[in-house]
Amino acid sequence: MKQVFDALKRHSQSRSNDIAFEDDIGRISWSKLAMRVESLARTLDAVEGTIGIGLAGGIDYVVADLALTLSGKRQVPLPFFFSTAQNAHVLMDAKVSTVVTSNPELFSALPHLKLINPVAMPSETCAFRPYAGGAERIIYTSGSSGNPKGVVLGDRQLDASISALSRVIAADAKDTHLSILPLAQLLEQICGIFLPIVAGAKTVIRFEATRSLFGAPIEPLLDAFETTRPTTSLLAPAILGRWVNALGTKAAPDSLRFVAVGGASSSPSLINAAQVIGIPVHEGYGLSECCAVVAMNRPGDNHPGAVGPVLDGLNVSLENGEIVVSGPTVMQGYLNGEPAPEVWHTGDLGHFEGDRLVVDGRKDALLVTGAGRNISPEWVEQRVNADPRIVSSALGIRKSDGALALIVVAVAPVSSSEIETYLSDLPIYAQPTALIMTDPSEAGLLFPVGTPNRSVAASLINTRSTQPLNATPESIAS
Repeated sequence: MKQVFDALKRHSQSRSNDIAFEDDIGRISWSKLAMRVESLARTLDAVEGTIGIGLAGGIDYVVADLALTLSGKRQVPLPFFFSTAQNAHVLMDAKVSTVVTSNPELFSALPHLKLINPVAMPSETCAFRPYAGGAERIIYTSGSSGNPKGVVLGDRQLDASISALSRVIAADAKDTHLSILPLAQLLEQICGIFLPIVAGAKTVIRFEATRSLFGAPIEPLLDAFETTRPTTSLLAPAILGRWVNALGTKAAPDSLRFVAVGGASSSPSLINAAQVIGIPVHEGYGLSECCAVVAMNRPGDNHPGAVGPVLDGLNVSLENGEIVVSGPTVMQGYLNGEPAPEVWHTGDLGHFEGDRLVVDGRKDALLVTGAGRNISPEWVEQRVNADPRIVSSALGIRKSDGALALIVVAVAPVSSSEIETYLSDLPIYAQPTALIMTDPSEAGLLFPVGTPNRSVAASLINTRSTQPLNATPESIAS
């Protein structure tokens, strides 16, 4: 993280009045950002233990993250999109004693917590200190099975990831990054805070656009891209599909030069549709346990269907089809667990096409039919997810009769005959025979990046009525 703070100090001296970050409330220059970070870091110096960030986003979040890092503390975001029970688990599991928040009412039921407001006015006499190292951050996974687990990351992981991604994105001071994904997510911390600081680029944070990830109207996201005219951004496939659908034949802002998409599989047809209307989408792949990104398509070398070459400094191999990663971005370990091995088995299946990695799906999501057929649900889901009206989908097996059932999450009407057409090239044994249509407001079904919570999907498949899909005796028997 030294490169981040060296860059912040340099910008605060050479470009003191240029805008570094902008959110829905205001703006902050490089010099004011450095002063606020140093001022809050001095307050945090005297605080012991793990410190939580209880902020939804914005400039205050940026200041809190940087100040906690500068003061060498262990920090843990409390994601606004986690349930109350999940955040209660995070507070207990991480032994959080202090929370940086501007909303103390959110923690009124927890009087034992010390609360620190990040909005205190900075002192202009604060000299910005060099980064001494040693800070850690705990990123909690979404907890698709059981409670979320805390991934512990430090300077080694973050420095390697920042350096590798800097070479891929090649940002500079002329860039403007539009931050859409929540800052509590590691990938947006790297791409929306650290990389722009290293490059000297401006970041614009639009929380109403972030809300579009959770089923809110898409118009604030459209407006954010039109009014800020960014050069870079980071999206999840579900929100990319909604953006493409909303634009129709209208072109995306011509200011864009690099839009990364990750967190879930993107169909090649969706990426192609985005590129046709001027969205320069580049798919990548990664996971928190490997500091967010493992592979990424590059500008000028972009291949829909693959997630690109492996990042510099990492090694990826395949063991029985499973993606295995080694290198400096592999996490220190799970909180309260054993240190991570040097070689990390991701649980994802994949293969290589030349030097490009292709992700085939989750190993633990593999479905086994009554006839003994193995089906990767992503293989089926990707076909319907290519329709921009469809935010996400989930394939599962109904316990009562062993039928393959498909849940489709759509933001506009999609007919069952259209879905049958999308699936028509699949072998009979992989074609679902039951359909559930729903929308993004379905409680608990989708994670923020748009991937389905498969435990919730399984419950819906086994409790909700379905409509038939191209059911034939052969498909049921197979």
